[in-house]
Amino acid sequence: MAPPRTASCSCGHTTASTTNILMANAQIQGQSLAVPILFFYDEAAEPVAILARELNNHIAKLCAEHPTRFIGLATVPLQDVTESVKELHRAKTTLGMKGVEIGTTIGNRNLDSPELEPFWKACEDLEMVIFVHLLGYALPKRIGTDGRGIGCRGWLAETALAIHAITSSGLLLKFPKIRFCFAHAGGAFPALLGRIQHGFDCRPDLVAVDAGGITPTEHLKSGKNIWIDSLVHDPDLLEYLCKKIGSDRIVVGSDYPFPLGEVPMAGKMLATHERLAEFLTWEERGQMLAGNTINLLSLGLTFQKKYRRRLAAVIGHVSTDS
Repeated sequence: MAPPRTASCSCGHTTASTTNILMANAQIQGQSLAVPILFFYDEAAEPVAILARELNNHIAKLCAEHPTRFIGLATVPLQDVTESVKELHRAKTTLGMKGVEIGTTIGNRNLDSPELEPFWKACEDLEMVIFVHLLGYALPKRIGTDGRGIGCRGWLAETALAIHAITSSGLLLKFPKIRFCFAHAGGAFPALLGRIQHGFDCRPDLVAVDAGGITPTEHLKSGKNIWIDSLVHDPDLLEYLCKKIGSDRIVVGSDYPFPLGEVPMAGKMLATHERLAEFLTWEERGQMLAGNTINLLSLGLTFQKKYRRRLAAVIGHVSTDS
Protein backbone atom coordinates (compact mmCIF):
# COMPACT_ATOMS: atom_id res chain seq x y z
CA MET A 1 0.00 0.00 0.00
CA ALA A 2 1.32 3.43 -0.91
CA PRO A 3 1.91 6.13 1.69
CA PRO A 4 -1.12 8.39 1.99
CA ARG A 5 -1.18 11.43 -0.24
CA THR A 6 -3.23 14.58 -0.33
CA ALA A 7 -4.19 15.98 -3.72
CA SER A 8 -6.23 19.03 -4.57
CA CYS A 9 -9.44 19.01 -6.58
CA SER A 10 -7.26 19.85 -9.60
CA CYS A 11 -6.52 16.14 -10.04
CA GLY A 12 -9.98 15.43 -11.36
CA HIS A 13 -11.89 18.69 -11.66
CA THR A 14 -11.88 20.00 -15.23
CA THR A 15 -12.45 23.67 -14.45
CA ALA A 16 -9.88 23.76 -11.68
CA SER A 17 -7.32 21.91 -13.78
CA THR A 18 -7.85 24.18 -16.79
CA THR A 19 -7.53 27.30 -14.66
CA ASN A 20 -4.40 26.05 -12.95
CA ILE A 21 -2.53 25.00 -16.07
CA LEU A 22 -3.10 28.47 -17.47
CA MET A 23 -1.77 29.95 -14.22
CA ALA A 24 1.20 27.61 -14.56
CA ASN A 25 1.89 29.03 -18.04
CA ALA A 26 1.12 25.68 -19.69
CA GLN A 27 -0.80 25.74 -22.95
CA ILE A 28 -1.67 22.05 -23.03
CA GLN A 29 -1.55 19.22 -20.52
CA GLY A 30 -1.40 15.46 -20.93
CA GLN A 31 -4.24 13.88 -19.00
CA SER A 32 -3.72 10.47 -17.41
CA LEU A 33 -4.04 8.87 -14.01
CA ALA A 34 -3.31 11.47 -11.35
CA VAL A 35 -2.22 8.85 -8.79
CA PRO A 36 -0.42 5.66 -9.96
CA ILE A 37 -1.93 3.59 -7.13
CA LEU A 38 -5.02 3.50 -9.37
CA PHE A 39 -3.18 1.01 -11.59
CA PHE A 40 -4.23 -1.72 -9.10
CA TYR A 41 -1.93 -4.28 -10.71
CA ASP A 42 -2.08 -6.46 -7.60
CA GLU A 43 -5.86 -6.79 -7.70
CA ALA A 44 -8.16 -9.11 -9.66
CA ALA A 45 -8.13 -8.26 -13.36
CA GLU A 46 -11.86 -8.06 -14.06
CA PRO A 47 -12.82 -5.15 -11.76
CA VAL A 48 -9.61 -3.31 -12.68
CA ALA A 49 -10.50 -3.66 -16.37
CA ILE A 50 -13.89 -2.09 -15.64
CA LEU A 51 -12.22 0.75 -13.75
CA ALA A 52 -9.73 1.31 -16.58
CA ARG A 53 -12.54 1.63 -19.11
CA GLU A 54 -14.36 4.16 -16.96
CA LEU A 55 -11.20 6.16 -16.32
CA ASN A 56 -10.42 6.22 -20.03
CA ASN A 57 -13.97 7.29 -20.85
CA HIS A 58 -13.66 10.14 -18.36
CA ILE A 59 -10.27 11.27 -19.70
CA ALA A 60 -11.55 11.12 -23.28
CA LYS A 61 -14.60 13.20 -22.36
CA LEU A 62 -12.41 15.82 -20.71
CA CYS A 63 -10.17 15.97 -23.79
CA ALA A 64 -13.15 16.26 -26.12
CA GLU A 65 -14.48 19.18 -24.08
CA HIS A 66 -11.09 20.95 -24.16
CA PRO A 67 -9.31 19.71 -27.31
CA THR A 68 -6.76 22.53 -27.34
CA ARG A 69 -5.88 22.06 -23.66
CA PHE A 70 -5.80 18.32 -22.93
CA ILE A 71 -4.29 15.26 -24.61
CA GLY A 72 -5.32 11.86 -23.27
CA LEU A 73 -3.17 8.96 -22.10
CA ALA A 74 -4.99 5.72 -21.38
CA THR A 75 -4.66 3.23 -18.56
CA VAL A 76 -4.92 -0.54 -18.95
CA PRO A 77 -5.17 -3.56 -16.58
CA LEU A 78 -1.76 -5.02 -17.37
CA GLN A 79 -2.20 -7.98 -15.04
CA ASP A 80 -4.40 -9.19 -17.95
CA VAL A 81 -2.42 -8.63 -21.14
CA THR A 82 -5.18 -9.75 -23.48
CA GLU A 83 -7.67 -7.33 -21.94
CA SER A 84 -5.03 -4.60 -21.98
CA VAL A 85 -4.46 -5.03 -25.72
CA LYS A 86 -8.22 -4.84 -26.26
CA GLU A 87 -8.55 -1.65 -24.21
CA LEU A 88 -5.51 -0.14 -25.91
CA HIS A 89 -7.20 -0.59 -29.29
CA ARG A 90 -10.37 1.05 -27.98
CA ALA A 91 -8.40 3.93 -26.46
CA LYS A 92 -6.72 4.61 -29.80
CA THR A 93 -9.45 3.97 -32.34
CA THR A 94 -12.57 4.98 -30.41
CA LEU A 95 -11.37 7.47 -27.80
CA GLY A 96 -8.59 9.09 -29.83
CA MET A 97 -5.90 8.80 -27.16
CA LYS A 98 -2.25 9.30 -28.02
CA GLY A 99 -0.58 7.00 -25.53
CA VAL A 100 -0.86 4.88 -22.42
CA GLU A 101 0.50 5.27 -18.90
CA ILE A 102 1.90 2.22 -17.11
CA GLY A 103 3.88 1.50 -13.95
CA THR A 104 7.51 0.52 -13.58
CA THR A 105 6.54 -3.04 -12.64
CA ILE A 106 3.40 -5.06 -13.23
CA GLY A 107 2.76 -6.97 -10.02
CA ASN A 108 5.86 -9.15 -9.69
CA ARG A 109 6.83 -8.78 -13.34
CA ASN A 110 9.47 -6.45 -14.70
CA LEU A 111 8.89 -4.69 -18.01
CA ASP A 112 11.08 -7.20 -19.84
CA SER A 113 8.73 -10.08 -18.96
CA PRO A 114 7.93 -12.15 -22.09
CA GLU A 115 4.28 -12.18 -21.01
CA LEU A 116 4.04 -8.48 -21.84
CA GLU A 117 5.23 -8.83 -25.44
CA PRO A 118 1.74 -8.83 -27.02
CA PHE A 119 1.12 -5.51 -25.32
CA TRP A 120 4.37 -4.02 -26.61
CA LYS A 121 3.48 -5.25 -30.09
CA ALA A 122 0.09 -3.53 -29.88
CA CYS A 123 1.70 -0.28 -28.67
CA GLU A 124 4.10 -0.39 -31.60
CA ASP A 125 1.42 -1.22 -34.17
CA LEU A 126 -0.96 1.47 -32.88
CA GLU A 127 1.83 4.03 -32.47
CA MET A 128 0.86 4.58 -28.84
CA VAL A 129 3.50 6.27 -26.70
CA ILE A 130 4.15 4.50 -23.39
CA PHE A 131 4.55 6.85 -20.44
CA VAL A 132 6.20 4.99 -17.56
CA HIS A 133 5.58 6.33 -14.06
CA LEU A 134 6.86 4.82 -10.85
CA LEU A 135 4.38 3.05 -8.64
CA GLY A 136 5.67 4.55 -5.41
CA TYR A 137 5.04 1.45 -3.34
CA ALA A 138 7.15 -1.26 -4.98
CA LEU A 139 10.17 -0.96 -2.66
CA PRO A 140 8.83 0.00 0.79
CA LYS A 141 10.28 -2.94 2.71
CA ARG A 142 13.84 -2.01 1.76
CA ILE A 143 13.69 1.76 2.11
CA GLY A 144 11.11 2.37 4.81
CA THR A 145 7.56 3.62 4.70
CA ASP A 146 7.87 7.06 6.29
CA GLY A 147 8.06 8.83 2.94
CA ARG A 148 11.67 10.01 3.18
CA GLY A 149 13.26 6.94 1.65
CA ILE A 150 10.46 6.37 -0.81
CA GLY A 151 10.35 9.89 -2.18
CA CYS A 152 14.09 10.54 -2.31
CA ARG A 153 15.49 7.11 -3.21
CA GLY A 154 12.93 4.44 -3.90
CA TRP A 155 10.98 6.24 -6.60
CA LEU A 156 14.15 7.01 -8.55
CA ALA A 157 15.36 3.43 -8.14
CA GLU A 158 12.07 2.01 -9.48
CA THR A 159 12.44 3.97 -12.69
CA ALA A 160 16.12 3.08 -13.08
CA LEU A 161 15.34 -0.63 -12.75
CA ALA A 162 12.59 -0.32 -15.36
CA ILE A 163 14.87 1.35 -17.91
CA HIS A 164 17.60 -1.19 -17.23
CA ALA A 165 15.10 -3.98 -17.88
CA ILE A 166 14.12 -2.73 -21.32
CA THR A 167 17.65 -1.78 -22.41
CA SER A 168 19.36 -5.03 -21.38
CA SER A 169 16.74 -7.52 -22.53
CA GLY A 170 16.60 -6.99 -26.29
CA LEU A 171 13.06 -5.62 -26.00
CA LEU A 172 13.90 -2.50 -28.00
CA LEU A 173 15.40 -4.62 -30.76
CA LYS A 174 12.33 -6.83 -30.94
CA PHE A 175 10.05 -3.78 -31.11
CA PRO A 176 12.22 -1.16 -32.86
CA LYS A 177 9.46 1.42 -33.35
CA ILE A 178 8.19 1.38 -29.77
CA ARG A 179 8.39 4.68 -27.86
CA PHE A 180 8.86 4.93 -24.09
CA CYS A 181 8.85 8.14 -22.08
CA PHE A 182 10.05 7.87 -18.47
CA ALA A 183 8.94 10.24 -15.73
CA HIS A 184 11.29 12.14 -13.42
CA ALA A 185 14.08 12.31 -16.01
CA GLY A 186 14.53 8.56 -16.01
CA GLY A 187 15.02 8.38 -12.26
CA ALA A 188 18.50 7.27 -11.22
CA PHE A 189 19.30 5.52 -14.51
CA PRO A 190 21.15 8.36 -16.29
CA ALA A 191 23.35 9.03 -13.24
CA LEU A 192 24.20 5.31 -13.03
CA LEU A 193 24.85 4.97 -16.75
CA GLY A 194 28.65 4.86 -16.44
CA ARG A 195 28.58 1.96 -14.02
CA ILE A 196 25.87 0.14 -15.98
CA GLN A 197 27.88 0.55 -19.18
CA HIS A 198 31.04 -0.70 -17.44
CA GLY A 199 29.11 -3.76 -16.27
CA PHE A 200 27.98 -4.38 -19.84
CA ASP A 201 31.59 -4.18 -21.03
CA CYS A 202 33.36 -6.19 -18.34
CA ARG A 203 30.64 -8.66 -17.28
CA PRO A 204 28.57 -9.34 -20.39
CA ASP A 205 27.66 -12.70 -18.88
CA LEU A 206 25.59 -10.80 -16.31
CA VAL A 207 24.40 -7.70 -18.17
CA ALA A 208 24.59 -8.31 -21.90
CA VAL A 209 23.33 -11.86 -22.43
CA ASP A 210 20.03 -10.79 -24.02
CA ALA A 211 20.98 -7.27 -25.11
CA GLY A 212 21.65 -8.13 -28.75
CA GLY A 213 24.96 -6.30 -28.80
CA ILE A 214 23.46 -2.86 -28.18
CA THR A 215 24.78 -1.14 -25.07
CA PRO A 216 22.65 0.84 -22.59
CA THR A 217 24.51 4.00 -23.61
CA GLU A 218 23.69 3.37 -27.28
CA HIS A 219 20.02 2.83 -26.48
CA LEU A 220 19.81 6.06 -24.53
CA LYS A 221 21.60 8.10 -27.17
CA SER A 222 20.03 6.52 -30.26
CA GLY A 223 17.00 8.82 -30.32
CA LYS A 224 14.79 5.91 -31.35
CA ASN A 225 12.92 4.52 -28.36
CA ILE A 226 13.53 6.43 -25.13
CA TRP A 227 12.40 9.86 -24.02
CA ILE A 228 12.54 11.35 -20.52
CA ASP A 229 10.97 14.37 -18.88
CA SER A 230 12.84 17.41 -17.63
CA LEU A 231 11.90 17.22 -13.97
CA VAL A 232 15.31 17.39 -12.26
CA HIS A 233 15.17 20.77 -10.44
CA ASP A 234 18.90 21.18 -11.19
CA PRO A 235 20.40 22.88 -14.28
CA ASP A 236 23.70 21.01 -13.90
CA LEU A 237 21.92 17.68 -14.05
CA LEU A 238 19.88 18.86 -17.03
CA GLU A 239 23.09 19.67 -18.86
CA TYR A 240 24.35 16.14 -18.17
CA LEU A 241 21.08 14.68 -19.50
CA CYS A 242 21.34 16.74 -22.66
CA LYS A 243 24.78 15.21 -23.27
CA LYS A 244 23.65 11.65 -22.59
CA ILE A 245 20.25 11.50 -24.27
CA GLY A 246 20.04 14.71 -26.28
CA SER A 247 17.85 17.78 -25.78
CA ASP A 248 15.52 16.54 -28.53
CA ARG A 249 14.53 13.56 -26.37
CA ILE A 250 13.63 15.54 -23.25
CA VAL A 251 10.04 16.74 -22.76
CA VAL A 252 8.80 19.14 -20.11
CA GLY A 253 7.66 17.42 -16.92
CA SER A 254 5.42 18.91 -14.26
CA ASP A 255 4.36 16.17 -11.79
CA TYR A 256 1.22 18.27 -11.60
CA PRO A 257 -0.37 18.86 -9.10
CA PHE A 258 1.96 17.32 -6.51
CA PRO A 259 4.54 19.36 -4.55
CA LEU A 260 7.59 17.39 -5.77
CA GLY A 261 6.90 18.79 -9.22
CA GLU A 262 7.39 22.30 -10.55
CA VAL A 263 4.61 24.05 -8.68
CA PRO A 264 3.03 26.44 -9.42
CA MET A 265 4.81 27.04 -12.76
CA ALA A 266 5.46 24.02 -14.96
CA GLY A 267 8.71 24.35 -16.91
CA LYS A 268 9.95 27.24 -14.79
CA MET A 269 13.58 26.11 -14.82
CA LEU A 270 13.55 25.60 -18.59
CA ALA A 271 11.97 29.00 -19.17
CA THR A 272 13.78 31.18 -16.67
CA HIS A 273 17.02 29.78 -15.26
CA GLU A 274 20.01 31.82 -16.48
CA ARG A 275 22.40 28.85 -16.22
CA LEU A 276 20.66 27.13 -19.15
CA ALA A 277 21.93 29.77 -21.57
CA GLU A 278 25.38 28.22 -21.17
CA PHE A 279 24.40 24.99 -22.91
CA LEU A 280 20.98 25.45 -24.58
CA THR A 281 19.74 27.82 -27.26
CA TRP A 282 16.24 29.25 -27.00
CA GLU A 283 15.29 27.00 -29.89
CA GLU A 284 16.38 23.96 -27.86
CA ARG A 285 14.64 25.22 -24.73
CA GLY A 286 11.47 25.76 -26.74
CA GLN A 287 11.69 22.23 -28.10
CA MET A 288 11.95 20.86 -24.57
CA LEU A 289 9.07 23.01 -23.36
CA ALA A 290 6.70 22.05 -26.19
CA GLY A 291 8.13 20.95 -29.52
CA ASN A 292 9.48 17.58 -28.40
CA THR A 293 6.14 16.65 -26.85
CA ILE A 294 4.33 17.61 -30.04
CA ASN A 295 6.68 15.36 -32.01
CA LEU A 296 6.56 12.49 -29.52
CA LEU A 297 2.75 12.39 -29.42
CA SER A 298 2.34 13.18 -33.14
CA LEU A 299 -0.02 16.04 -32.36
CA GLY A 300 -0.04 17.36 -35.89
CA LEU A 301 0.28 20.57 -37.86
CA THR A 302 -2.12 22.71 -35.83
CA PHE A 303 -0.07 22.30 -32.67
CA GLN A 304 3.19 22.69 -34.61
CA LYS A 305 2.10 26.02 -36.09
CA LYS A 306 0.92 27.35 -32.73
CA TYR A 307 4.19 26.30 -31.14
CA ARG A 308 6.34 27.87 -33.88
CA ARG A 309 4.46 31.17 -33.58
CA ARG A 310 4.94 31.32 -29.82
CA LEU A 311 8.59 30.32 -30.05
CA ALA A 312 9.29 32.98 -32.67
CA ALA A 313 7.67 35.58 -30.43
CA VAL A 314 9.78 34.51 -27.44
CA ILE A 315 13.04 34.49 -29.42
CA GLY A 316 12.18 37.89 -30.87
CA HIS A 317 11.48 39.26 -27.40
CA VAL A 318 14.74 37.86 -26.00
CA SER A 319 16.70 39.29 -28.93
CA THR A 320 15.16 42.70 -28.40
CA ASP A 321 15.99 42.65 -24.70
CA SER A 322 19.57 41.66 -25.32
